Order: sequence, then structure tokens, then C-alpha cells
Amino acid sequence: MRACEAIFQKALDENRFVLFEGEARQICNNHGVQTPEAKLTLNVHDAVKQANEMGYPVALKIASPQIIHKSDTGGVILNVRSEQEVEGQYRKIITDVSRKAPTAKILGVMVEKMLPPSTELIVGAMRDKQFGPTVMFGIGGIFTEIYNDVAFRVAPIDWVDAYNLMHSLKGSGILEGARGKPPADQNAIINLLLDVSRLITEHDSIDQLDLNPVLAYPDRVCAVDARVILKQKTEEHK
Repeated sequence: MRACEAIFQKALDENRFVLFEGEARQICNNHGVQTPEAKLTLNVHDAVKQANEMGYPVALKIASPQIIHKSDTGGVILNVRSEQEVEGQYRKIITDVSRKAPTAKILGVMVEKMLPPSTELIVGAMRDKQFGPTVMFGIGGIFTEIYNDVAFRVAPIDWVDAYNLMHSLKGSGILEGARGKPPADQNAIINLLLDVSRLITEHDSIDQLDLNPVLAYPDRVCAVDARVILKQKTEEHK
């Protein structure tokens, strides 16, 4: 709890309302939300070293406080499979981002272990103006446009709420293993929803949390991308 609040305070003191990806991962990990192994690297040699230690394939992601949607600026490269590719793609990502977002401050490049493909989910939380803290759940990936359905519950939620939230989607049959996908670990999904509920209710500083995609496997779930947006306390932090 204190470790998370220290991260929020540091960001607010720096007039930042979107946490760095590494900070968002720390918040998630502190609340039981699993994320892939990832390291921030400051140069190409460190990136190669980290990728070799993690094992291939890896993803490269730009780290910049000015860039929220990394793919819009060429700031994400997936399925990097060798030292030579890391070297080339590291330089490419720096070049592309510098060209498309010349005013952005680049802090480094995140090297992240790529996970095997599986059923993709969307999990989030936000502070609704009418209902307050709210948890969101949906089917992600290629099924997002097919089903186009997400469900919401006012937080805090309990086990039954999480179960009903999970099964309230039109596409919930995918979690049973439909369309050639392996069955998802539904208990792990429920626990993730409960963790997200606790996260949004325990920390008043959080305005929005996005986990997208969350990969669901037969024995676990893992949030590949995490974004945390803080409430803008303009009176206190100008």
C-alpha cells in the first residue's frame, strides 16, 4: 500500500498523471496482477543483454512520459527473435519515435518477454462520475469487433459479482475453449477481477486502470500491457 502511494506521489510531484509503464507494472504486481518479465534499457547493448537473459522472442517498447499510445509513433516492435534483430529494431524504434514525436523525451526502451498467444481479454477500472469505482471486463483481440460487448460492475465486487461479470458477456463461451482456443483458467480471471476491484477501491489517486490485452491460459492469466491514469488534483499539484 505504502509502496504504491509513493509511486503515485512521485508522479504527481513531477506533474505526471499517466504512470510510466514500469510504474504501472509495479502497482499491478503489488496487487497480485501478473505481468511479463520486462526491463528498462538505456542503450542497445543493455537491450541485447536483457533479451539474451530473458530468452527470445521479446518485444521492444519505447519509454517516454509524452507517449501514451506507443503504436501510434512506431514505439512498439513485437516478436524480436535474435541479437541481430534487437540491435536493428532498437535503433529503428528510437529513429521512428524521434521522427514522429520529436518533442518527446525518450527515457529508454523496455525489453519485454513475449508470451505465447492465447485468448485475449480486456480488464479495467475507472471512477464513474455517477457510480464511483467501477470494474470492466471484456473479450479482447480479434473477438472485440465480433462481439463488441463489455460488462461493468460497481466496485468493490465479491467472488459472485466477478463470476457473474465474467459470464455476462455474449462471448463468454470463448473462455470454455470455443473457436479452437484452449479453455481459460476461470478462477484466475475471477481473482484478477477481484484484484482490480481492490486496486481501484484502495487507492483514491487512481482515476483509470487499463489492462489490455490480458492473456488467459488454462493455468493462469497475465496482463501484457498496463496503464494507470491518476486523478488530476489541480489544486494541490500545479
